[in-house]
Amino acid sequence: MKKTVFLFLVAAMLFCFCSCESAEAPKNEISYDHARNFQALNWDGEVITLSDFIGKPIVLNFWASWYPPCKAELSDFQKAYEEYDEVEFVMLNLTDGSKETVDTAKSFIAQNGYTFPVYFDTTFSAAYAYSISSIPVTCFIDAEGNLVASRVGMIDYKTLVSGIKEITK
Repeated sequence: MKKTVFLFLVAAMLFCFCSCESAEAPKNEISYDHARNFQALNWDGEVITLSDFIGKPIVLNFWASWYPPCKAELSDFQKAYEEYDEVEFVMLNLTDGSKETVDTAKSFIAQNGYTFPVYFDTTFSAAYAYSISSIPVTCFIDAEGNLVASRVGMIDYKTLVSGIKEITK
């Protein structure tokens, strides 16, 4: 019995330690260094690739309008988008065609007054390239196309700015 209680306490402490990391600096939670290219659609339905944006620092965010943590962080992305002209924001909507469609995503963006650029991953090219298994995910890519840091899960403004500072040094 004492051994079971001890193991439970150790597991609980490990869980708290692992889940209470600082919001200061995102680390690279995706296991490769160079940003992977993909295709998506812009607002007008034209094909874009991530490589179209190389040359400027990039904040790449995977999101969907139906998922509360994604919705909760978008106002922080809007604020950062307005403040950091030197950064490309690639707000990539995971558009599965049923739970999330281009029309529902566009409607959500319009209703909330967001002005950051939104792209639609209708073929899952980006999701496959980045092995996305949960959302939101945010990647910080420098101007040379190096994946400097990433964060799986919702981030706040402070963490977003910290990641931006890493790619604009």
